[in-house]
Amino acid sequence: MNATSTRRTRRFRSLRTRLVVVLSLAILPLGLLAVQQTRAVISDARELEEQDILLRTGSAAGAEQALLRRAYGAAHALGLAAMELTEDDAACDALMRRFVDSSAAFSFAGVANADGLLSCTSGGSMDISEETAWLDLVERPEPRVSVNREGPFSGQSVVVVTMPIIDPETDDFQGAAYVSLPHSLTDTLLQAGVDDVMLALIDNEGNVLSASTGIDDVGVFENLNVRPMEYGPANDGTTFTIELEDGTERLAALVPLIADRIYVLGLWTSARAEYSLPLFGEAAATVPILIWVVALVVAVMAIDRMVLRHLTELRRRMAGFSIDDPSDSFAILDRPPAEIGQIAGTYNRMVDRLLADRAEMKENLREKELLLREVHHRVKNNLQLIASILNMQLRSVPDGIAHKVLRRVQARVMSLATIHKALYTGTQMSTVRADRLLQEVVQAAFNVGVPSGQQIRTSFTSDDIQLVPDQAVPLALLANEMVTNATKYLGRPASGRPEIEVRMYRTEGFQVHLVVENTVGEPVQEVEGSDGTGLGARLIEGFVAQLGGEMDLTETDERYRVEISFIKFRPDQEDGTADADESDPDPATEREDSAA
Repeated sequence: MNATSTRRTRRFRSLRTRLVVVLSLAILPLGLLAVQQTRAVISDARELEEQDILLRTGSAAGAEQALLRRAYGAAHALGLAAMELTEDDAACDALMRRFVDSSAAFSFAGVANADGLLSCTSGGSMDISEETAWLDLVERPEPRVSVNREGPFSGQSVVVVTMPIIDPETDDFQGAAYVSLPHSLTDTLLQAGVDDVMLALIDNEGNVLSASTGIDDVGVFENLNVRPMEYGPANDGTTFTIELEDGTERLAALVPLIADRIYVLGLWTSARAEYSLPLFGEAAATVPILIWVVALVVAVMAIDRMVLRHLTELRRRMAGFSIDDPSDSFAILDRPPAEIGQIAGTYNRMVDRLLADRAEMKENLREKELLLREVHHRVKNNLQLIASILNMQLRSVPDGIAHKVLRRVQARVMSLATIHKALYTGTQMSTVRADRLLQEVVQAAFNVGVPSGQQIRTSFTSDDIQLVPDQAVPLALLANEMVTNATKYLGRPASGRPEIEVRMYRTEGFQVHLVVENTVGEPVQEVEGSDGTGLGARLIEGFVAQLGGEMDLTETDERYRVEISFIKFRPDQEDGTADADESDPDPATEREDSAA
């Protein structure tokens, strides 16, 4: 077959040619029906293309998103830590320097007090009480991100993450924590994105925070004057066509990185694809009624054979598209016209890209889980090493106040080691078996605190309870402190032998209760005055606050009872709001008992 005949064959197979030939025998309404069907297919294809553009834009800024979330978390943690060191500026400065030295991603860290004095920093101090940014932060204490082209401490252009410090009890403004990211890093991360798109990080007001073009060359983004609040992007973002200063049009994508705060603006190298539909000929000539009926039947059969069956199949595949399992969504058409075949091919390529991205995301998730388990494993080993060093020190310290203090420190370190062991040995990383974790922690506390030879009865019972790590960690540390206090102030009642009882159970509404109860009376062991520093009580109050729970104390002539109640989190809750986890077993599950 020569080139001329090949071109003729392709021309005949095109949708335009076939419809013109067939509809010349039919009437206009049948042609309009085909147009309507085609437009519906193109509309679905455009929607899929928009989802693909948003996904690629968000993926290109994935590293930047992780870095910003890390900066937010670091600023929050440093602010809390600095509040504990308000009386020791040297220790506070050392903490900030250690943080900056431990990570190449950050160039500065510091905390300003409520008076605007930036004295706890990784280098130098400064009074910022009269600066506009500080006055605005005092007026509206909320997390924010800003740009400083000449960082006063690092001497380079930086992105500054600011986290206000609020007293959880009084809601008073206590100061603010600052963490700086050099533009040399953030801009480089954006440059590593997709080749055919320029990226920029902007805040809710449209201010450019970082760009793949470099922070010194952001004029193209500033001239666009894109304000996210005016576009109101959905959770997965929005796309729109924007005109540049030279009159050319570009496809822009706006994707939230941190909700209501930070967005990534992608400026693609080409404009939005324009889809057009062929106009089908003119109405058929007026013919006798018989010929009109015959032509109608022929046109319906021809369109159904060449167009509608392909469009129906393609539409059915698109309607049944599932992001969880897109492998069954490929459109396989039987000898379709060239135009419909191109649409189906474009759709299939999009499904291919989604499958590849999904497989890559699964692999990345698996690698991150392995890395997190390894981190927990190493932390557990380091904590056990610290506990062993403390144990060696205990052998050289005679019995007394110092010996008891070291023993309590060692117990706390071993509790932390037990927690990290539970985190990396569990079958899943999103939840922890709190009942098994507490059983180990409580038993260790009994072994350390309960004196031998006193005929003391200890018990631990618990429902089968799954908790997220953010709750399991403070709960285990809280149990250790409560049991330690119970053993310290344990008394021998007049009606029987001394007893310590620990219970954890769950009630309706997914309310979790931890109860530690001990007898009172004649002291079982001597409590030296200097051991009562109040540290244990402050730790208990802090852990209860972390759990978002409540503490209830009950004391009788023979028993002292402490009950902590809180609502458990779901594994997918990142904001820390308490809610029910439907994956938990019924509260009436059989409890596990252990006695020492």
